Amino acid sequence: MNALIDETIVKSIKKYSDEYLNEDVCQFDNDASASSFGWNFQVNAGIFLFLKYMPEVTDIKIESKAQDIEITLIDEGKVFAQAKSSQDHTAIRDQKEKFKDAIISLARNPYERNQLVYISNIPNTFKTASNFFDNSIISYNDCLVGIKEEIDDTICSISKSIDKKIKDEKKSKKVEKLVQLKEKIEKFHKENLYISTIYPYYGNEQNRYIKISDTVLSFLTDTVGLSREDAISIKQQLLQHWQLYFEHNSTIKDNNNCKKITKEDLTWPIVAFLVDGNFPDIDTCLSFQPDLAIKKDVERIMNDPKSFYHARYEFTNRVLQRYALFKKQSLGEMIKQPELEFIRKYGREFIDEFVMFGNEDEQLTEYLTKVFLYRILVNNRYVQKVCKAVGVKA
Repeated sequence: MNALIDETIVKSIKKYSDEYLNEDVCQFDNDASASSFGWNFQVNAGIFLFLKYMPEVTDIKIESKAQDIEITLIDEGKVFAQAKSSQDHTAIRDQKEKFKDAIISLARNPYERNQLVYISNIPNTFKTASNFFDNSIISYNDCLVGIKEEIDDTICSISKSIDKKIKDEKKSKKVEKLVQLKEKIEKFHKENLYISTIYPYYGNEQNRYIKISDTVLSFLTDTVGLSREDAISIKQQLLQHWQLYFEHNSTIKDNNNCKKITKEDLTWPIVAFLVDGNFPDIDTCLSFQPDLAIKKDVERIMNDPKSFYHARYEFTNRVLQRYALFKKQSLGEMIKQPELEFIRKYGREFIDEFVMFGNEDEQLTEYLTKVFLYRILVNNRYVQKVCKAVGVKA
């Protein structure tokens, strides 16, 4: 990750009088976080929310045109989230400043069938009950009375602040925008508001990701249904993979859905990481006698993270569907090792997948193809378990 930038140096906000008001939001623009820490939090908040809303999600965008985080649900509703963070929440003069900023931004999103989420790493935004939202997603309707009153007062405060700015503003175009914003704030649908805090989330990366890692573990055990041993064995690799993937995707321009990360994109690596690391013996399936050199070559390629590409659902499902047809056609036959027999008979149907991977050596390509086929077949139960749990068509 990039080195942290001191947030005191970053001036991404403007203040009017003693009230907090984000000038960029008044212009109805959605800018990325100005600090690497804020950007890092946004990525991890996206992972956190995506897992929390699973399996009802279909896709997610980080830094979309609409919000910091935009999640699409299977009923076509949306989750629009503003991610706000602080490297040191104890140094913030007014804990509600970032919440005010988030409300101003969320107010411009449509509310019907949608959820508007404020997610931060600040545990004491609301004095009535500190830590009330820690590592949960709680709706306004489910808040304690005292917290509801604080939220109501804050929204009212934003409206008054905008009203004062309208009176002092000389430029008609800015006045028009401020009037539009004030109307949106006054019509803000609090029943669609949800609040979440990821805490603790500060310090070095080892400490910062404790709760994110816990969320990954809970998702793998509670949602996917993996044993705790299996979940622990892959959670760190999986989290790092998702962080890099989300981080890369967040830099892509939001155009023609190219930013969209689908549920399939997110969850197929679970199966890939669960695959037994032992090198399978498939010598009897090959058209040649492999020597130690080619076995080492294949093992090296298989251990390359890029090789996980071949574990994605599209290819995995194609293999499993063909295998199911083979078993149906073989009913009544006594086949001791059906996986190996399938690979012997039909392995060449899938070679094009691995030619595309850049292998010019025919023997190496054949070996790679058949190794991956074998791994997919013997891990079929993991594929079915993950697909069923997250709502992906297997």
